[in-house]
Amino acid sequence: MYMYIDLNKKVMKFFVEFEKVWCGVLNIYNPYRDPWKIRISKCIPDFDGQAHKKYKGYQFVYDKLFIARSQSIPCGTLENLLENRHDLQEFPIFIKPRYGHKSASSKNCYKIHSFEELKRYKDIPNMMWSQFIDDTEGMTDFFIHKGTIVYQMTMKYSDTQHGVIADDWKYISPENKPPENIITWVQANMNGYTGVCNVQYRGTKIIEVGLRFSRGGAYLLTTKNHELIKAVNDLCENETWDYSNTKDFSFVPFYSFKCYTDSPIVYLYPQYLLDFIMKYNGCLDFYEWYFEPSGKTGMVFLQYLHEDYDKGMTLKNNIEIVFTITQYVVFLLILSSIISIAFNYKYKNQILIALLFVVISRFLNAIVSNYNLFNAQKQSFLH
Repeated sequence: MYMYIDLNKKVMKFFVEFEKVWCGVLNIYNPYRDPWKIRISKCIPDFDGQAHKKYKGYQFVYDKLFIARSQSIPCGTLENLLENRHDLQEFPIFIKPRYGHKSASSKNCYKIHSFEELKRYKDIPNMMWSQFIDDTEGMTDFFIHKGTIVYQMTMKYSDTQHGVIADDWKYISPENKPPENIITWVQANMNGYTGVCNVQYRGTKIIEVGLRFSRGGAYLLTTKNHELIKAVNDLCENETWDYSNTKDFSFVPFYSFKCYTDSPIVYLYPQYLLDFIMKYNGCLDFYEWYFEPSGKTGMVFLQYLHEDYDKGMTLKNNIEIVFTITQYVVFLLILSSIISIAFNYKYKNQILIALLFVVISRFLNAIVSNYNLFNAQKQSFLH
């Protein structure tokens, strides 16, 4: 819904204009632009709001209630459930915003264990409920030509998760395949469609569909298979696909790791330090500060890619420990500054200079990184 708030539009417009100057002057790395010799076509939507406007004949996929009903999953609107509580026979259930193009990440997504707990969310508009699907999540980017699936990239998720949203890692390989019933659903519902179709599912049940790439196309770019990227661009720009193409669309498999913390985030390392850590540990070109509240507590704060699972997991564990310790150290520095001023401590100037240095270094990042952190923290607080 935030995409339709005028104030937020103005803020984002300012960021887009100023971000280029800021990152240019400070030479800040842009993982969506800097590493790639070939880029994804601009005619492919980056966000669900854009895709919803562009593909008017397929807007129904953004109705998550339709998605659930099309698979005979027990579901309904939250409003109706609150009025007819006896219609629900079993908990837990999962509640979330009904319309995918109006919601952001995990905002207002909750696993509910009782009717009393459910009533706390009665004032949130356009919410739906469905049976809670206790299974491992997965995701596939389908590339479709006039209703025919011509290629797919499937991401296998870790079994371990934080809360109900965040995965520890994803495995992206040309050998991965989606469940057959997911393919069947896409073929049945995307008749005549040409473009990208991102499908998220738990087990064999679809939970969300979007008409854009996962992670802004970063996974496709990371394949570094120029023939594949060109073919997908041509598919979306010209609505054509060469069925006689015998070119190799394979790529080296890789993992996408997410770093998670339970501590409040008060500090981000400068982008230059993040660049050094990623390169020193053999990470792939795409990595970013990435903020996603995980339920009511905790936060995902970083995403990066690596070809080696063991090295990637070791790095993930080390980053999570050091990052969490850093948050408490900075918090103690802030507390020390307040106390030193209150009691006129003789070294207060030195403490304040140290704090100023820390505050300034946090902003040696893309402006959007700090803005996204603010939004994620606001979302987590409002939970």
